[in-house]
Amino acid sequence: MARRIVKEVEVEAPLEQVWQAISSGPGFATWYVPHAIDPTPGGLVRTDFGPAGVREGVVLDAEPPQRLVYGGFGEPEDPVYCYEFVLAAAEGGHTVFRLVQNGFLDDEVWDQEYDALDAGWDLFLHNLIVSQRCFAGLPASLAMAMTRSASGGEWNRLLAALRVPAGVAVGDRVVVAAPRGEPVEGVVDFLNPGRHLGVRSDRGLHRFSAEGVELCGVSVYQYRYGNPPLRADVSACWQRWLDDRFA
Repeated sequence: MARRIVKEVEVEAPLEQVWQAISSGPGFATWYVPHAIDPTPGGLVRTDFGPAGVREGVVLDAEPPQRLVYGGFGEPEDPVYCYEFVLAAAEGGHTVFRLVQNGFLDDEVWDQEYDALDAGWDLFLHNLIVSQRCFAGLPASLAMAMTRSASGGEWNRLLAALRVPAGVAVGDRVVVAAPRGEPVEGVVDFLNPGRHLGVRSDRGLHRFSAEGVELCGVSVYQYRYGNPPLRADVSACWQRWLDDRFA
């Protein structure tokens, strides 16, 4: 029997604006990962997870500006993931966004992946809320980096490498170490202790993760809003930074 992830959040933006964020390549880039998408039934969806690779699928159903369904990602032996995004207008010009992800096998082999994606959606949907609240209408550029580590204690090592106190809390102001000696000053706006740290600066969002048990994935997502965009080498700089400390 397949399992599914269900999430619902309220976004401080009108429905049409949120629709653009979940149905266009530039929109997805402001809160998730780069997409190329034709938001019509049968249209191609290409999702770029950077170091984790590119996946392709198709739009299965679309009812602009309220519902989009796409899926068919992965290798033939993988579960066939399907994503459903549903929008509804709310009071104050806000939008309720409901996400359903189907396709997980009801098997303990998939428990860790299900758990990681469930927690990951909390982070990305927070990105959607914050990007619409703080950076609405601005183009986004994104740098991504990821490595694998089996040394143990990756979360504490990640905080130490970033020079963030172990007892950090949402709302704390921090100065985060970054490649090229360019520290990032901002406020902690998201925290899932032992897994995800989010820092919001005046220019964008920094997301740091350490996920997994026997083999831990340590990753960085940096979103910059407005111009100039991130330099083309920022992903490579973060990748070297991770590899030097965790690979």
